[in-house]
Amino acid sequence: MFKLPDQIPTLRSSTQEWADYAEYLALKSGQISLYNLVKRPMMVSDETIVSGIEDSTDRFNDKADEIAMEIKKRKVISRERYPYYAANLGYSINYERNDDQHNWIYRFLLLSTRLNMTNHKVQNGLDGTQLFERLSAEVAKQFFGTNAEADILGTSKAQAGGFRTKLKELTKRIGEGGEPHNNAGYQPQDDNIDVILWKGFTDKQPSQIIAFGQCKTGTSWSDRLSELNVDAFMKTWFSMHPVLTPIRMFFCAQYFPKEIWRPRANEAGLVFDRFRILDYLPESLPVDLMNDIKSWLLGAEALN
Repeated sequence: MFKLPDQIPTLRSSTQEWADYAEYLALKSGQISLYNLVKRPMMVSDETIVSGIEDSTDRFNDKADEIAMEIKKRKVISRERYPYYAANLGYSINYERNDDQHNWIYRFLLLSTRLNMTNHKVQNGLDGTQLFERLSAEVAKQFFGTNAEADILGTSKAQAGGFRTKLKELTKRIGEGGEPHNNAGYQPQDDNIDVILWKGFTDKQPSQIIAFGQCKTGTSWSDRLSELNVDAFMKTWFSMHPVLTPIRMFFCAQYFPKEIWRPRANEAGLVFDRFRILDYLPESLPVDLMNDIKSWLLGAEALN
């Protein structure tokens, strides 16, 4: 998969990758032609077989049609929260920059997917992967609704005293899980759980919804969907099994590819991809989180 700021899609790239590339270029210039978008990469690709018979115009138009259909689908599932719109019968993609929260968040999700998040995850002193964990916690609370609470177990939360100390604080707040096992010598960073959510009652008694979430930026996560093992985590750390087995959640800044949705969702659990995150984005995110996302984006957008 292509990585910004230096790479572009190839003939083998999926339509969803091409759509991300179209969004990126429109983000930079305000408007792009889909025909011009695909023409240059396809003309120079070493995968292209040049022949005097094939009509290259048809090939370009077919790819442009595929991208236009993907953009249209994104508009439908994101409603007014999608910051792009089609023009010229769908063959141009327009982007209008504004200060709307949804606009900022979509740009953040796009760039935290397509940037090389090994080399460029830190911008203006802020780690984009940690910002995504904080955003995911807010979205999880919005999804589960009134009285839902969430906290970060992952890297974005300072953990004075280590992992077990943070987990002990959380199990006390949740009211389930018991005293965490000591597991001397084993102090992971997060043990593959970035976000913990719970939704209980005023009586503070056990028997409530608990969910464990894993958060992934970038595109190299499809072979890591099974890392979050709820049963293994509870056996390793909980001295008392919660009344209800916690739900698995998986957050990704990328779209969850349609062709793998059903089989891979079985591994991931409750999926929150880019468009589901938009679907349950709170109307007003915490000011400090929004300010940090904006600062990160200003650095990321200046890369190229």
